[in-house]
Amino acid sequence: MIKIYHIERDGDPFGGSRNSCKVLIALSELGERYEIKALSRMNDCRPADAPYRKINPNGVTPTIDDGGFVLWESGAILRYLGESRPGETLLPADLRSRATVQQWVSWEGATLAPSLLGLFFAMMAPTPDPAAIEAAKGTYLANLATLNAQLAGRDYVCGKYSIADIAIGGVTPIAFLLGLDLKAYPHLLEWLRRLRKRPAWSAAEAVMADMEAGKAQLG
Repeated sequence: MIKIYHIERDGDPFGGSRNSCKVLIALSELGERYEIKALSRMNDCRPADAPYRKINPNGVTPTIDDGGFVLWESGAILRYLGESRPGETLLPADLRSRATVQQWVSWEGATLAPSLLGLFFAMMAPTPDPAAIEAAKGTYLANLATLNAQLAGRDYVCGKYSIADIAIGGVTPIAFLLGLDLKAYPHLLEWLRRLRKRPAWSAAEAVMADMEAGKAQLG
């Protein structure tokens, strides 16, 4: 049974770890049994001398332990699960199709997530700077426009449901918590509606709460 170190939604000041939720979704999609090792963001992750730091030196989640094989970074874990479990449920067998999925997983980590964090920190600054907020919002919304264009004519990011949808879909709904209006991105909204209906996503309480925050736009 895979162990997953996770910050759950209840009691966490930031509503839980969305990155861990990505792994929970993937495990549920694959029908894998798992054990959650619940952590406190403040007590188990932040202190430099916390025991968890010996497992993941970055002090963040997720981390998995698959029979003694320890792996951290959500993108790496998603790729590992897609490659180590049989079938083509989350990662296609075709080399080029697989590379395209991995391209979009990398895009989430290198482009989308940093722009989201940039907006979050601009909005949460002790003395918010309206110009900085607008600049960060513009960068983030430009990335959502890229995603919306990719989803035009596709049910999922790469056509067939994959780890790319889990990686990107796990963080995109945070936009609703930030009060953003996404009606200008109809393909993106339809894709989120599609993800929300998948049973495996119910394992990700933090992500589902973010979806709920956008119910006026998602319907």
